[in-house]
Amino acid sequence: MTLRATASLPSAVYALSLPQGAEMTVGQYLPGGHASFVRVMNPVRGQGITARSWASYAAGSVKVDATTRWNDLVDAASQDRPDIGTIDPEVAVTLSRILRSHTRTPTDCYFLVWEGYAGLRADVLTAARVELPLARWMFVLTGDLRDGIETVGESVGGRTAQWWLPADGAWAVGNDLYGASVYISGSAELIEGILAADDIEAYRATASMVIVAEEFEP
Repeated sequence: MTLRATASLPSAVYALSLPQGAEMTVGQYLPGGHASFVRVMNPVRGQGITARSWASYAAGSVKVDATTRWNDLVDAASQDRPDIGTIDPEVAVTLSRILRSHTRTPTDCYFLVWEGYAGLRADVLTAARVELPLARWMFVLTGDLRDGIETVGESVGGRTAQWWLPADGAWAVGNDLYGASVYISGSAELIEGILAADDIEAYRATASMVIVAEEFEP
């Protein structure tokens, strides 16, 4: 385990000034004033099925794009669903690889985890905290960008950090507590690279696109 608890909070963290989960635009949700945006879906997982993209799961019944909610595809009784409040481990690996060449500080990144999750690692619980709007307190960890793929819980293969922020502010990665996807902002070149990746499901978003508390609201 190489993620480390922080004793102080970086200025980049304070850019997260708007309520997570409240209705807002993508440009408001992600700090930094970046030029381009993308939404990356956590894959669908369920009993007896392999991980699938939202588009393949929908099988043409719904056109999936950056505005699609999971509940647009299924009814409440479905047991198949993406993970929420985390970045899927396979997605995290791909994003870590792509994001690395788009920051000058890949070894100096910050990772935020909501304090309310059960089973967090003991060292995570010692980290400095920052209060985001809606009274959501987040633990702040630091490390190399590749450390974002680490599990922050005691169990293997569990939750990953929800927010990733490099020290130089070149991009921002954010997942909501109730979100089954992750929003990313950065340069046009970065977003094109994410859209071109063949092992994740990504859709171009815009700064003015309205997002809400995603698929699972409190």
